[in-house]
Amino acid sequence: MGHDRKLILDRLLQASPENVWRCWTEPELAKHWFAPKPVETTVFEMDVRPGGGFRTVMVIPDHGEMAGDPGCILVAERAKRLVWTNCLGPDFAPNKLGDGEFDFGFTVDILMTPEAGGCRYVAAVTHADDAGMKKHEAMGFHDGWGAATAQLEALAGSL
Repeated sequence: MGHDRKLILDRLLQASPENVWRCWTEPELAKHWFAPKPVETTVFEMDVRPGGGFRTVMVIPDHGEMAGDPGCILVAERAKRLVWTNCLGPDFAPNKLGDGEFDFGFTVDILMTPEAGGCRYVAAVTHADDAGMKKHEAMGFHDGWGAATAQLEALAGSL
């Protein structure tokens, strides 16, 4: 169930799982890669524990600021797996999603597995419904997440 509403990015990164983890969980590092340029991440907050909050604010040229309610960390296994959702807020409290352009429910499952001197990086995003998945895909999921992942690889590889 839900597999038909999943978008997946699968890459071999030339960076260790530990450095990829750091780039995901240390706000000052995350701000440098989280959104594809020229989008700027101005706020990145993450309480790295199950039930912890996760919040970003991004500035999109010719669009303005994109910010939503804080999401919730579901799984936090250092340098292995990070799962979060926007459907819940901190401490697993339900979020009420809006009906705006960027409002759709999803859960992100990030896997970091050691491989070939770096790591296999898989970001799987499962959407609450078909409409949300189609909206996310039309926004440029593969290009946007792909560009952000390239930025993540460059930063993590430099640490």
